[in-house]
Amino acid sequence: MKLPKLQQLKYLVALHDTGHFGQAAKKCFVSQSTLSSAIQSLEEQLDSQLIERDHKTFVFTSLGLDVVEKSRQIIELSADLVATSSSGGDEFVGELHVGIIPTIAPFVLTELIKKMQMDCPQLQLYVREDTSDNCLSLLRDGQLDIVLLATPYDTHEFVKLDIASDRFHRVFHPENKEPRTYLLESEHCLSEHAINGCHLTDDHNIHPFHASSLSSLLAMVEGHKGETYLPTLALNSGVLKGSSLQAESMTNPDAARELSLVWRKTSHRRSFYLAVSELFKTVIETKLAAD
Repeated sequence: MKLPKLQQLKYLVALHDTGHFGQAAKKCFVSQSTLSSAIQSLEEQLDSQLIERDHKTFVFTSLGLDVVEKSRQIIELSADLVATSSSGGDEFVGELHVGIIPTIAPFVLTELIKKMQMDCPQLQLYVREDTSDNCLSLLRDGQLDIVLLATPYDTHEFVKLDIASDRFHRVFHPENKEPRTYLLESEHCLSEHAINGCHLTDDHNIHPFHASSLSSLLAMVEGHKGETYLPTLALNSGVLKGSSLQAESMTNPDAARELSLVWRKTSHRRSFYLAVSELFKTVIETKLAAD
């Protein structure tokens, strides 16, 4: 019996996740014809129809959906196998691929790298900075081992470990008279957390401009004498230095985001990830406690 190739399974999962042949091919860095041919070959090997096609659309058969879920498990277990075998059984030797979202990475990355080099000198840390959605997609596909992100966020399919609570502060220009709130664009979950945690219910006060970075956001707040809401992690990293902006604590106990590590439920490296989480926690708590 000829067994399916791992790459074929990755193509099938990508097609299911994107719902589009072109997008799946782009995600897998192959041509659309290559991806389509590989999936057709997979169907022939399994002697089963996984996808019902017509000229413009397609749907997964019930068997196809079952094969997708089994393929996910095989891909994840394969990633764990490579990680474990490459380290010779010692998981603190080898590689650790970490995803971190942009509203956390700049504030912890230097200290985190130093901490990992000191405590785990034989562990090579590879970091991917990306949005929560993209990081979780890469985690799902086995391209990342763990992801550091801000919650609440939809992580139901993964193991989630809360590390620390990062409280929000109101950041404003001293000449701010009429509340005009500036936020990051929707791809950054920081905006959603600020809106929910700080109860920003009046949409009229939220400016239609949405920044793609914190530096642009603060420039808009200062230039237009407005306000925004930033977490402690950002403020303690000195993002307001050199500006005229001021910050005040929020009295609302819900005005906070949780910083969490997530990994695949199927992973057999739970004890290793728990140990790594303590290193992350030490770095983050030190940053949160800084003056």
